[in-house]
Amino acid sequence: MSLKAFESDLMFMMMRDKKKYLKFSKKINPDHFENDVFRWAYIVIKDYFKRYKRLPILEVYKNELLKTSMETSNKKIYYTVIKKVYQKKTKSSSKYIEDNIDNHLSRRNFLKAISNAVEGIEKSDISSVKKKLLTEIILDEKPSENNAVRILRDWKLRQVLRKQMKKVPLEKRFVSTPYSIINAVTQGIQVTEAATIAGLTSVGKSALTHEFGLNSLLEGLNVLHFPLENTKDQTAQRYDSRMTEVKYDTIKLYNFRKSELTNFEKIFEAMSSSLKNDVVIKELHRKKTDIFAIENEVELLKMDGFNVDFIIIDSCDIMAASSIFKDYRLDRASIYWDFKDYCKIKRIPGLTTTQLKASTKGKRAGVEDLSEAYDKARILDIIYLASQTVEEEKNNIVDFTLGKNRDGVSGIGVKLFKDLSKMRFLEIDI
Repeated sequence: MSLKAFESDLMFMMMRDKKKYLKFSKKINPDHFENDVFRWAYIVIKDYFKRYKRLPILEVYKNELLKTSMETSNKKIYYTVIKKVYQKKTKSSSKYIEDNIDNHLSRRNFLKAISNAVEGIEKSDISSVKKKLLTEIILDEKPSENNAVRILRDWKLRQVLRKQMKKVPLEKRFVSTPYSIINAVTQGIQVTEAATIAGLTSVGKSALTHEFGLNSLLEGLNVLHFPLENTKDQTAQRYDSRMTEVKYDTIKLYNFRKSELTNFEKIFEAMSSSLKNDVVIKELHRKKTDIFAIENEVELLKMDGFNVDFIIIDSCDIMAASSIFKDYRLDRASIYWDFKDYCKIKRIPGLTTTQLKASTKGKRAGVEDLSEAYDKARILDIIYLASQTVEEEKNNIVDFTLGKNRDGVSGIGVKLFKDLSKMRFLEIDI
C-alpha cells in the first residue's frame, strides 16, 4: 500500500473510532503525516479530544478552518479533503493498520531525515549533513526500549551522539541569559528545560522576558511569545522600544521626533534584511489557554514554515490546567508539570514568569519565596529571581539572580538598572 493510501485510512480510523484514536495517538505526532491536511486535522483532533473527551464531527473542522489565516481557496481544499476522508470507507482492515503502523512511522522518519538532509546540502557542507543524517537514522533505528538507557550496552551510541552535539552551535542548544556575568558561568536554558523569572508585581518580569526574547532573536532563534496579561500590540510595542531604545510612550502615541523616526526605521530595516528568524507574538485568552492550546499554535506555525526554537509564556500562573484538581495547590502545580513536560517532549526551551510571595517586598528573595514554592521549586529546572531591597527600589536597581539551575551552577547574580521608559534592564557594576 502506498504511503498516501495508508495515511488516508489511518486518518479515517482516528476520525471515526475513539478506541483507534487512543491507541494510535500514543505513537503518532503531526510530523508522521506527509499530507499537510492530515497534519492539520490531527492537531484539531488531538486538541478537541483533550478538551471534550470525544472526537470532532465535520462541523468542528469547518469552524476551526474558519479561524485560521489561510487563504479562502486553501480552506475549501482542506475541508474538501477532510470531508472526503471522514465519509469514506477504508480499504484497509484495522488489523492491517495496527500491524503496519510501526513500519509506516519508521518510513516517515527516514524520509523526513532524507528530506532535511537534501535541504541542508544547500546551507551546509556535505560532511556535516552526512553526520546529521547518520545521527537521525541511528536514533530512529535503535531507540532504547521504553525510553530507557543501558549504561554498558549503549555507551558507544551515546558517544556518537555527544560528538555530533558538540558540532551544534551553543545558541542552538541553549537560550542564553541576556547578561554576561551569568553567561560567563552558565550557558543558559538548555533545550528541554523549563525556566521562570520570579518577582513581585511591578518589578518588571514581563519586560525581562522581552530581554530574553530579543537576545534569542539576535542569536538567530525563532521565538514564540504568549502574553497572557497584555495584548499582542502592547507586547510588540515593548519589543519595538527595547530594540530601538525609543521611549515606549513615543511609540505607543506615535509621537516621534524626526531623528527618532529615522533611527527607528533604520534599525528595523537593517534587522529585517539581516535576520531570517523572527519573534511571533500570539495573543490568547487566558481562560482558554492550556498546554494543548500552546501545542496547537506551535504546530500551526510549523505548518507555515516557522519552527519554534524558544517559547515564552507570560505567565503560567494564569494559564488553565489540562487536568482539574479539587486541591488548588495541585491544580496550579499541574500547569507547571504541563509546561515542563511539554518542553521536555518537544525539545523546546521554555521561559515563564511567576509571582513571589508578598512577604519578600523590600528583601532579597530566595527560591523558597515563590508562591506555591514547594511545587514550583521542585518542578522547574531554572529559576531566575528578580528582587529589590528598599534602597534598590528607590534607585531602580533590581537584583537578578540564578536561584536554581538543575543541571549546572546556581547562585550567580547581577545588578540591573530598570529603565521601563525604554523597556530595558541594563547590567551595571556596583
